[in-house]
Amino acid sequence: MKHVLIESITETESDGYYFGRFKSMDPITLMGTLDKPVCLIHRMELERAKNEGCFTEVYELVEYQDKAEEKFGSRSKPAAIAVLIEELGYPTLTLPRHYPVAYYDELVKLGVAVAIEHGDLFPERWLKSAEEIKGCREGARISEAGFAKVREILSTSEVGPDDTLSYNGEVLTCETLRREIRVATSAVGGGTNSPIAASGLQAADCHCIGFGPVKAHEMIVVDIFPRDDDSFYFGDLSRTFIKGDPSEKQQHIYDTVYDSHLAALAELGPGKKLGAVDKAARDVLDAAGYPTRQRADGKWEGCYCGIGHGVGLDVHEPPSLRDQDRAMEPGHVITIEPGLYLPEHGGCRIEDTVVITEDGWEFINTPSYDWIID
Repeated sequence: MKHVLIESITETESDGYYFGRFKSMDPITLMGTLDKPVCLIHRMELERAKNEGCFTEVYELVEYQDKAEEKFGSRSKPAAIAVLIEELGYPTLTLPRHYPVAYYDELVKLGVAVAIEHGDLFPERWLKSAEEIKGCREGARISEAGFAKVREILSTSEVGPDDTLSYNGEVLTCETLRREIRVATSAVGGGTNSPIAASGLQAADCHCIGFGPVKAHEMIVVDIFPRDDDSFYFGDLSRTFIKGDPSEKQQHIYDTVYDSHLAALAELGPGKKLGAVDKAARDVLDAAGYPTRQRADGKWEGCYCGIGHGVGLDVHEPPSLRDQDRAMEPGHVITIEPGLYLPEHGGCRIEDTVVITEDGWEFINTPSYDWIID
């Protein structure tokens, strides 16, 4: 088993949190093997790391800076790290590709053997444990609270003479929707959350977060991906709404995305290829007359993003549904999110999150596809 060395603010860096299961707001040093992680930390956080983390040992930084000054004539953090590595007798330390270059340079000069991992530092993260799956379910539950608020707002909004919606006597904007989503998800345990609420033609840009007034009879793409404050695992769901009556074209777009979604779900299961899910979804979109292409004017249309991805401690993580060779395994938690993005019509996306099981798959969230709001 490889010995790793990580410098991490674990509240924002997922490998560090995965390794030590400790939430830090300042950089801390983690090292060792996945089953025996240790931590080098400032004394003000020492007891908290012992009580809250999963470390086999917790070492005090200042003590090792004192030792480093005696050994190397330096109190730098890399020098303290080098002393601890020597004491623990670790062989080559594997570093993530984002390890601080100044620390790397000093460690090498101090004689520490290091290697950079250019791939996944912890490929074990691909397969989720029962506890991790529970965290993903909590993330989805929090996301659904945001969608409930969106439905409430759209349902109670009034349509003005130019089709602009008003809510509580003021123009309803994408900014208002995003703010209300954050309030609703925070109230039920959601942390980090930068939702998308894009109305009309701007939703043809699949990750446009949305700006300005929301209008009736336009497709509204809402993507809510909060992190559960307790487990640090993300939920990731998307829905498309319309206030009022959809046009024939809008209904066709939505129905096509929904059929693509069902085709993708039909390909899920252990032992099946991840890439087959992507292909099944795209085949439906292509057959309905919505191929993915770059037009003569330079704009992209169709489904120019992925059909799905892994989700966990990061909102986007392996596995990818673009992987043509890898098979799904029990414990994979992935999104299924086909969409259509058409510059003249706007955007449409339907996203659920699923977990692959021993005998099939299950929804992480509670699926609901009613998209027309009266």
